[in-house]
Amino acid sequence: MKRYHYFIILFLILIGVSGGFYAGSHYSAGINQELEPVKQQDTAVSQGKENTSLFPPLSSSVEVASKSNLNINTVFGVDILIIDKTIQMLREEYLDEISYVKLINGAVSGIKKRLAQKNLDSSFVIPLKKMPEKEMIVELHKLYNKAMALYGNKISESDLAYGALIGMMESLHDPYSVALEPKEYKLLNEFMSGGNYGGIGIYLEVHKQTKMLTVVDTIIGGPAARAGLKSGDVVVKIDGASVKGMDLEVASQKVRGKKGTRITLLIDRASEGLREYSMIRDIIHENSVISSMKPGRIAYVKVGFFGENTGQEFGEELEKMYAEGAKGLIIDLRNNTGGYISGAIDVCSHLLESGSLVVSVVNPRTGRNEVYRAYGSKQSQIPIAVLVNENSASSSEIAAGALKDTGSAAVIGTKTYGKGVVQSIRELRDGGALKFTIAKYLTPRGIDINKKGITPDYIVEMPPQNVNTKTDVQRDRAIAVLKDKLNKKPEKKTETPAAAPKDIPEPVMIPEPAD
Repeated sequence: MKRYHYFIILFLILIGVSGGFYAGSHYSAGINQELEPVKQQDTAVSQGKENTSLFPPLSSSVEVASKSNLNINTVFGVDILIIDKTIQMLREEYLDEISYVKLINGAVSGIKKRLAQKNLDSSFVIPLKKMPEKEMIVELHKLYNKAMALYGNKISESDLAYGALIGMMESLHDPYSVALEPKEYKLLNEFMSGGNYGGIGIYLEVHKQTKMLTVVDTIIGGPAARAGLKSGDVVVKIDGASVKGMDLEVASQKVRGKKGTRITLLIDRASEGLREYSMIRDIIHENSVISSMKPGRIAYVKVGFFGENTGQEFGEELEKMYAEGAKGLIIDLRNNTGGYISGAIDVCSHLLESGSLVVSVVNPRTGRNEVYRAYGSKQSQIPIAVLVNENSASSSEIAAGALKDTGSAAVIGTKTYGKGVVQSIRELRDGGALKFTIAKYLTPRGIDINKKGITPDYIVEMPPQNVNTKTDVQRDRAIAVLKDKLNKKPEKKTETPAAAPKDIPEPVMIPEPAD
């Protein structure tokens, strides 16, 4: 879910922004994301000028709507009881109907895997037969307690419980729903706050088609960018160790390290083949928004990920561009895999009239139906173009969809990723967290873009690695479109906007969290 890249990312990238966190997660390699990714992730989403919690006591890009202000575990530690509570929570809040049999046996599978990881005999851990839910939970407790009785001196309760939680999340077959142990959740939070970690400034994802660990983007001025790494590069080895089958979070941790230490990546680049890149880690920090002025007084504002401070950073960069006499505005969401929904709403609130619909968050199974509107007002009437590509996901799609559906901007580039679901992040007492899908979102015209993406008004094909290079034809097209608008020369679009649906969800009152 820049992104969170997952999953970082990710992180969010992250995320896939973010959400972020994408392709399941997106983390910055120094994390890496939707994301996505994805804070609603339970993201408290912005409504008006205030953040409101979408969830009751308990609670990422990714997406992440936002993180809940309430802890899932105010009473229990990370042990067998958290497993029971998570089963109940998922059955009550997950986007789709869940089989308790699959959930419980997912926990059983997770316990077995965790014991195996510790080189402990797990032959007594076998799938449970279908029986009434309470009886299956009793049997799950027996397995857990037996494992602790046998190996309590070799494995902690929380370690075994995380194994069960990971197994349950895997049973959902949902790439955006995961259990994050404390170190992994720390990575996500660091990414969403902009960094300040030791790394090389790189965003990674597990490519959704090839399943290979792939570079999404690099941070300008970071060790990876200086070494020449590019979007689309495939990571084959980290310090001589193969990454085949390696989890994104594990790869992210291996890339990170103390400032001043050396790291070597074996990279497979389509045009060049295998090559080693050796870099010295540095402290990585990145604002989520950067800007510059292009010829013709066209302001260029790149949003790398939707983090905690993105709305404020975006407003500051806009004011700077307006002060320099900007006549047109390009908002670059390419390779942005998402983050917090609240970040997308904050950005749109600088560009849309107050009260304009930004996104609807719905879950027909649970009756969830909330809409979120811009709370600011347009700072300027200059024409806007939004750049997107196949790596634009989660909160990026929320922002692009809102600006497109309201007729506030021309969208240029290639079809977006298509992550139209929202995750909730529920923090655990020991610093870990659960991230799981609780809703889907709709654009202002009621369009569900999940697994479909957003089709730009102007389709301009270009490899993601060409972003912000001399051959960035998407950026050049955006400049041309804005200049045509300024000269009142309308350009033919590739599609006719769909008619607005008759029924668009009305706002619902959401109680604010207690201080």
